[in-house]
Amino acid sequence: MKTAVKVIAINLIGILIILALYEGFLFALIRHPDLLRKCPMGLRNSVGYLYNNGDRRIIQFSPDCARFDENLGYTLKPGQCVFSGNEFSNTYRVNRAGLRDDEASLDHPEIIITGDSFAMGWGVEQEETYAQLLERRTGLRVLNAAISSYGTAREMLALRRIPMDRLRFLIIQYCGNDEEENLSFYLNGNRLNTMSEDQYRHYAALDARDKSYTPGKYLKMQIEKRVKERERKKSQASKPAGPDEVDLFINAVTQSGVNLQKVQLIVFTMNGRIADDNRAFPAALKKKIAGGNYPDYIRRMIVLDLSDVLNERNFYVLDDHMNRSGHEIVADVLYQTLSR
Repeated sequence: MKTAVKVIAINLIGILIILALYEGFLFALIRHPDLLRKCPMGLRNSVGYLYNNGDRRIIQFSPDCARFDENLGYTLKPGQCVFSGNEFSNTYRVNRAGLRDDEASLDHPEIIITGDSFAMGWGVEQEETYAQLLERRTGLRVLNAAISSYGTAREMLALRRIPMDRLRFLIIQYCGNDEEENLSFYLNGNRLNTMSEDQYRHYAALDARDKSYTPGKYLKMQIEKRVKERERKKSQASKPAGPDEVDLFINAVTQSGVNLQKVQLIVFTMNGRIADDNRAFPAALKKKIAGGNYPDYIRRMIVLDLSDVLNERNFYVLDDHMNRSGHEIVADVLYQTLSR
């Protein structure tokens, strides 16, 4: 009996040591992303999840960089602020409309860039965003109207605040997490429900919480992730039939109340560093608009697939956003598209 207890105790101690070493390994990789870049992609994505959900701050809930907006939930805060992560620290210069651009760009832009944090330029300096690079290359007035975590429905609603009488090109960066907002817009009779000021303050308070390390933090997060993934699979299996992701995107654009009849739309997907995640939506969108009865500006929409021109070197290791080289590649593709 004593021998059996001793064996169990030794095994438990061994398991605890292994778990502690694994936790220490994760801790080291998050603090030293250069080491993580040498690891397999699966491990990089796993550690990136831990950083993005456990350590990273969110710009839209930073009191220095963002503010509540009763119609859009939030915008960036006019003025200047610094937003940082483990792999970058950038200055944001925000105009009176709450957008990461100068005041002159609000004056009847010829090109508008819209989207979420990828288009906004999370992780790069303002002059390094593909919006600014495109403006310098084309010589046209380009407005970067993208804001972190906006879905298509909110992006389109925000355009109502901008004079669009000279607009020639609207470039929409789509992300897979837009679907939730676009579905809410559709189910609410094509009206947008955004958070209240109390809800915004609640999320800001959550983001401001102490995110310093405590023993077992990352192991606990991995367990919670597995549980959430199982729950998500169950909810998806019981999801009622309805409009798909592409239908919801098109609905958000066409039912926004924004006049796009004389505007050339250019759309591409950005979900992060995994190419397959950026390939499916453009293919489905092309197929849908080719065979559907849509307004002319939808049928002549240009849909780009960037999955073959961007690779892991164009993204940060921990953070899932593009680095400077990624923005340069996107700007080059867009410039070539506009030139044609």
